[in-house]
Amino acid sequence: MKRKTKRMSEKRIEAKLTRLLDRVLAQRSGGWSETFKEAGVLTGNRGIVLYIGNGQEFQIAIVESTRG
Repeated sequence: MKRKTKRMSEKRIEAKLTRLLDRVLAQRSGGWSETFKEAGVLTGNRGIVLYIGNGQEFQIAIVESTRG
């Protein structure tokens, strides 16, 4: 029997990735992560800002692909 999987939304992926990355960054570099909204990033996209313990900052945008 084939199991139905719940459709992943940008919001759901953002939440799951933020939690995961927050744990990894805290353990490895003393850093943290937060959503674009929490960080005050002015964009219409969902995404995550990564703060690395050494002062570096990265942004990851989450946009659903329209392919296939």
